[in-house]
Amino acid sequence: MTTDGARTRWGTAAARASLAVLVLCVLAVVLMHVKGGRTSLGVVLAGGLPVILLVAVVAALLPWRHHRWWRLALVAGLLTSQVSLLDHLVADDRQVPPDSPTITVATLNTAWAGPTDAELVDLAEGADVLALQEWAPDRTEGLGRALGPQWRLADSDHDDYIGADVDVWVRAPWRVVASEPLAGRQPGSVLRLRSGDTEVSVIGTRLQNPAFFAAERWGEGLDSLRTATQGTDGPVVVLGDLNAPPSAVAFHDFVRRSGVRDCTTQLGAGFPGTWGRTRGAGFAPVPIDHVLTRDATCTDLVVTRERGSDHRALTATVALD
Repeated sequence: MTTDGARTRWGTAAARASLAVLVLCVLAVVLMHVKGGRTSLGVVLAGGLPVILLVAVVAALLPWRHHRWWRLALVAGLLTSQVSLLDHLVADDRQVPPDSPTITVATLNTAWAGPTDAELVDLAEGADVLALQEWAPDRTEGLGRALGPQWRLADSDHDDYIGADVDVWVRAPWRVVASEPLAGRQPGSVLRLRSGDTEVSVIGTRLQNPAFFAAERWGEGLDSLRTATQGTDGPVVVLGDLNAPPSAVAFHDFVRRSGVRDCTTQLGAGFPGTWGRTRGAGFAPVPIDHVLTRDATCTDLVVTRERGSDHRALTATVALD
């Protein structure tokens, strides 16, 4: 009797503990929405959402019979709240005309210019636009020589908050026909590019990292991008380190309100990670770098590991239809 009683008490305690864990997972998702998702905690929790959902499902199933209807309701509500993310797993069925003009863009957070010039030249191979964040300005002249005369530094803006540059290079035959700085304190510009009769607006930038108590500036950056995209006609491409996992509430709201779509969503590519803790990390699980388009279609996206950076590079081919 003593042994059976101890087992019963242990089982009851374990059941209550698992239910408490499930409730905490629900609370974590609720906290993601505080202040419209513009809090450091909210973005950090959004970055850990896959783990939160996995823990919630396990907690709901073990043990299943303890308050099972409450468990079912909680986990069902939790999963339903994230159903929009399934769009990343299913490719759009939009057909691109075979004669559509295209532009290829590449972006990399260089972690204060860790990659060598040769590595950046390799990244730029086949690209028309190269966007670099956390760039060391004393490397600009040398990179220009390495890239060659077909490349032009189209925009360079110093990010005072982190003490590094945000640069955008453009390769001929594309040329800049207009440039408009982003509003507020957001580094970068809206570059109107033209090649022949084809035009596209490109925005290469970096949003401040909200995980380090810069959530307000991060939110201002999202507002700046939304204002820029809504005020621009024709095809638009936004690329760079946006420090935003797709599950971040404020980022999701920005995407919806500005009309842009992530390349990963268009291609059904899932959630390819782009940031790890060390330079050249073999494991980079956090998807915070993006290429987004409006009135244009991503037809290809390649994520490459860069030895000199803690970020992965993105190279996207965009049909300007």
